[in-house]
Amino acid sequence: MYTYTDALCRGLCGIGVEVTVVTSSAWPDGGKPYKVERLFKELAAKQNEFSRLHWAADRMSRSMINILRRNKFALDGNFDAVHIQGAGLPLLDQFFLKTLVKKLPVILTVHDCVSHYERFVSRDSFMRRNLLIPDRLIVHYENGKRQLEELWKIASDKIDVIPHGIIPVDNQPQLADARNKLGLPLDKKILLFFGSIRPNKGLDVLLKSLQDVVRQNSDVLLVIAGAMPRGMSFQPYSDIIKELNLSENVKTFIKFIPDEDIDYFLGACDIVVLPYVQFEAQSGVLLRAFTHKKPVVVSDIGAMGEIVRSEKVGIAVPPGSEESLTYAINNILKNPRDYESHYTAELEMKYGWEHISKLTLQCCEKAIAQKKK
Repeated sequence: MYTYTDALCRGLCGIGVEVTVVTSSAWPDGGKPYKVERLFKELAAKQNEFSRLHWAADRMSRSMINILRRNKFALDGNFDAVHIQGAGLPLLDQFFLKTLVKKLPVILTVHDCVSHYERFVSRDSFMRRNLLIPDRLIVHYENGKRQLEELWKIASDKIDVIPHGIIPVDNQPQLADARNKLGLPLDKKILLFFGSIRPNKGLDVLLKSLQDVVRQNSDVLLVIAGAMPRGMSFQPYSDIIKELNLSENVKTFIKFIPDEDIDYFLGACDIVVLPYVQFEAQSGVLLRAFTHKKPVVVSDIGAMGEIVRSEKVGIAVPPGSEESLTYAINNILKNPRDYESHYTAELEMKYGWEHISKLTLQCCEKAIAQKKK
């Protein structure tokens, strides 16, 4: 969430908005054009040696403290509006967000219209109550707006569609430099699967399709980079790699990838592949691929298919289809320039932060006007 929020706040400051970010001590230091208030307690990481019950109780208590601190800071300050990133903890905010909305215009950006996996703290009834409270909601894609309307029964005129911006990168690494940094070969065509390796991401589908890709492109290397969720093992994927004799065509980095290394992985690849089988949101990895002007293959779900078809920067395929995935990868490997050429100045402007900041400011102004009625 840091990269998105930081870019948005910089963009807002650039068009004359005074911004204060309320966050935790984990927010990076450095020169910012906006103010930073580190009031929140850090949430316990899942990998810590807690029992499941201890971890849940600790996380709940810290979340409660953070919500109360957020409300107090916002209500004590001289702010025109409050913009919250993400639905947070609906179990708690279905009660405490109301306190804030009574006094200030509140805008909530719903990054995930449907949770990646079911949890008690964000069960459907809590989520719906929570989403009904803010004055306005922001989603990143048209299908997300339809989901809010149909699934959560949110009024259409309360929702603004504002795209997720292209994450800015200083000193983008060149392909050769990125590969040298990561120890990757210079003479291979590299496919990148990046991000937390959850079951819904479809890595098993990609591995099975890779066998047919390799038959036509023996110089293909699939790079898998990301951490396993708590309690899950990479072993089932290792078994597929071994069973299909793909060891020479797969390189793994099964660990948390720090933000400063992400752009090396994207800079090193030829194609980014996001073969998700279940997904109801916008992908930060996809927008990061936009930054590096990489062709993409995505499943036609969530916002991914919508944006890739619209901008013609890759191919969207039916989720779970090994044959379609194989065809798409082979097609782009033959004609990468056909897709790279669609990364135009117009596209960069459309997903640039000045444009997105202006749309966000308009949304805030609507919330402020509504509150005055």
